[in-house]
Amino acid sequence: MIHRFILSTVLPLTFLMSPNSCQPEYINNSRIYVEGKISSSNTPNIPVKLFADDILISETQTDASGNFKLGGPGTTKEKSLVLNRKIVAFSSNDPECRLAYDSLSIILPAKNIAFKFPQIQLAP
Repeated sequence: MIHRFILSTVLPLTFLMSPNSCQPEYINNSRIYVEGKISSSNTPNIPVKLFADDILISETQTDASGNFKLGGPGTTKEKSLVLNRKIVAFSSNDPECRLAYDSLSIILPAKNIAFKFPQIQLAP
């Protein structure tokens, strides 16, 4: 009887109260800041998004010159700067930034909180 009670109530409660590792861990009062310039033939109003895992942190659009600025809460994991257009090349103040396997986003390392991209070149 006690064994059945433990399996039917205590075990599910323990599971529900355990930390969920699918969510990013936010750092108290920490912020992330990303700014850059996109150079391609058509630069205005390109959507730019910042993700931590699969959770949207911030989004904006480029201005007429291709410039953008994003900010949001800092997390302990890598972030992704998503452009949803093929990225041909980019330059960054952080040498650990890398292109994602599909070339549609740039992976930002977890240790840094400010990123500058003087040039992001998109495919035509």
